[in-house]
Amino acid sequence: MPASRLALGLTKLGELGFKPIKRPGSARCFVGELQCAKGPVKVRLEISDWDFTIYPTLVILEHPAFLPALTPHVSGDGVQCYFMQGRVVLDRYRPDHAIWQCIEQAQRELDRLSGSTTYREREFEQEFGANWEIGQRPLPAPVLLAEATGDGAVPCFGITVDDGLYVIAASDEAQVKALAQARGWPAPRRMKVGTYIVRSTRSPTLPGTLPATIADMFAWIKSWDPTAMERIHAVLGQREWLGFKAVQFLIDSPAGWFGFFFDLNSNRTLMHQRKPSGYRQHLYGKGHELPITRVSVRQISPDFIHSRNLQFPSLKDRRITLVGCGAIGGYLAQALVKLGAGSGTGSLTLIDPDELGPGNLGRHFLGMDSLYKPKAVALRETLIRQFPHTRIVAEPRRAAYPSDIAGDLVIDATGEEAVSEAINANRRTKSGTEGVPVLHTWIVGNGECVQALWVDQRKYACFRCMRRNDDPRRSQRFPVIDHDPETRVVGCTAYTPYAVSAPMSSSALAIDMVIDWLKGDVSPRFRSRYIEGAGARKIKNQNVSPLEGCPGCSVPSS
Repeated sequence: MPASRLALGLTKLGELGFKPIKRPGSARCFVGELQCAKGPVKVRLEISDWDFTIYPTLVILEHPAFLPALTPHVSGDGVQCYFMQGRVVLDRYRPDHAIWQCIEQAQRELDRLSGSTTYREREFEQEFGANWEIGQRPLPAPVLLAEATGDGAVPCFGITVDDGLYVIAASDEAQVKALAQARGWPAPRRMKVGTYIVRSTRSPTLPGTLPATIADMFAWIKSWDPTAMERIHAVLGQREWLGFKAVQFLIDSPAGWFGFFFDLNSNRTLMHQRKPSGYRQHLYGKGHELPITRVSVRQISPDFIHSRNLQFPSLKDRRITLVGCGAIGGYLAQALVKLGAGSGTGSLTLIDPDELGPGNLGRHFLGMDSLYKPKAVALRETLIRQFPHTRIVAEPRRAAYPSDIAGDLVIDATGEEAVSEAINANRRTKSGTEGVPVLHTWIVGNGECVQALWVDQRKYACFRCMRRNDDPRRSQRFPVIDHDPETRVVGCTAYTPYAVSAPMSSSALAIDMVIDWLKGDVSPRFRSRYIEGAGARKIKNQNVSPLEGCPGCSVPSS
């Protein structure tokens, strides 16, 4: 930063009563006071980035008496969160104004937190995860939560790696083994930790401090959800938990997952084997002397992974067939998996007869590690490494008709018109039925345009309707380019060159139509997207009517 602009920032800090201090590290540090409504608050301001891509750090040095010990947006180390990262853009050319904005906002936020219990409770609920996981010392122990169905007991596994121990709770051990294999970790081992899922429909209320003992935890849970505490009480009345070295409860609430665990006394577990309620009574009676460890729950289940970013149902439980694992199909397959294809009871079937050659690498999702492997097989291997829970079937062959035109959705990403015609002709496996919906997607010319057609109902065009019947050359019904695309001949084969952006765009177009299907409305069923500046005719996105006399959809001539 130029000295003149730096001087502006330093001058403003002086005007606001902040003085420089020396501290280890590269950040410039200043000490001053926030002039809050209920009194001054001594703070330290640390500026490590004078471009202000990262907000200055503000640390409360002396927790004021007018704020509760547990205050939202203030960590156990006194670090105050005053702006949500990325929400406010500070002006790097006006450091004096940027610094004033930060101090003003920090002061305003403390006034809100000290002035309204309702506001504190709301902020605590909205940022419960941050308060529970990183807000207070000591930090909680992390637990990964895979698929866990219903309430009650769930197995707990441990995987020891170089950077420590991963603890995973999961109903399905195969899912944990698949995760370990995908990461190259050792095989998981069952842990002697009784793990129980408790679900609550109520959000946790703001306590004075975060619970540190069994008594604190039980009293707090009972205060905001007596029913959840009754479930915990019921678990502690069973004999099963006495067989473990420790017990942990993972709680699912509207504010997010969290948990706690406590160690068991081996002498007491033996003493109360016949009557576990005796140990439970001991926990109630001596709970203020028995420490707990907070647990942060980090979800890794397929439902969480594939639904977290969606505002509509995922592809979970759907049976999807993707014909063509080339340039388009590679990107499309990964996108389908990220939308949930192959999860739950669903499956993703990949069909392609070709191997991945050197000429494919410049525009394919797969890389050199898949060279000379069947595309369908290599694609499955790569996706399983990325998402080991996914059910993917690789079929390194040509599509078979009509047996492959089955399931909930068939996607034709071959870009080969003859194959698309065959799929189209065999879509209706039973006379008089609509058949399986089919999505065709392809690249026009040398990538000037990508198009997609959704075929599902007789009142809309099928794939064959996109070619004219009154022309022996079967010209396009909706021509996009007026010239033949460039082709290159290698030996006895020819290919159409286009950059990697074209199959990526084609995949994105197809995925958007799949998303519309999940939302319940695929219209418009025929869509086109263009590269900027391409010499192509613009075609309106629309629901196309069947072509009169089309042999593909058997619309009778008038």
